[in-house]
Amino acid sequence: MAWVQDYLKGQSHQQLSLRQIAKAIGYSPGTLINHFGSYAMLLLHVNAHTLDALSDTMAGSTVVGSTMAPLPPQQALLAMAKAYLNFAQNQPYAWRLVFEHRLAAEEAIPEWQLHRIDQMFAQLKAQLIRLNPSASEDGLEQTARVLWAGVHGISVLAVEDKLFSPIDISKEHMVENLMTHFLSGWCNGETSFTQGATL
Repeated sequence: MAWVQDYLKGQSHQQLSLRQIAKAIGYSPGTLINHFGSYAMLLLHVNAHTLDALSDTMAGSTVVGSTMAPLPPQQALLAMAKAYLNFAQNQPYAWRLVFEHRLAAEEAIPEWQLHRIDQMFAQLKAQLIRLNPSASEDGLEQTARVLWAGVHGISVLAVEDKLFSPIDISKEHMVENLMTHFLSGWCNGETSFTQGATL
């Protein structure tokens, strides 16, 4: 899949095809289908490599220097958020494929991919429990996803250059605002999640 990963460094998957990949790596389309099961599953393997790289980048952002000393939890969460934003900006085509890719209705997401997704959220939850040891498992789960959704939203708008801000505010500053205010409220019990809650 190295060829596809290299391709995505400069071009969108929307211009990519099974026949093009097969020709580039010297295999027949049928051979690739026999190996992966479908073109969609082939791309899912590419996404697995992207998630591994993203997960490693986020994990590496939470330690300091050659001593590998862990950052305090709130700083670690902010570092992870910025690492996520930077990854999206530096590898937009591979990053987009992770979220734009769809399997056929009859194809379930394999366990090996679900495990990667769970591991990424586990990184967030590990820092959240350090920050708020009394948080419940449900609270950690929801908080991790709310934080990711907020950072992901900023990243999408940044990659698409559609922040449309009337003031001069950087993407990094937006992430800092989100993380600082949300985590402060969460730790103080001002942010909670209720099933079916309405504004």
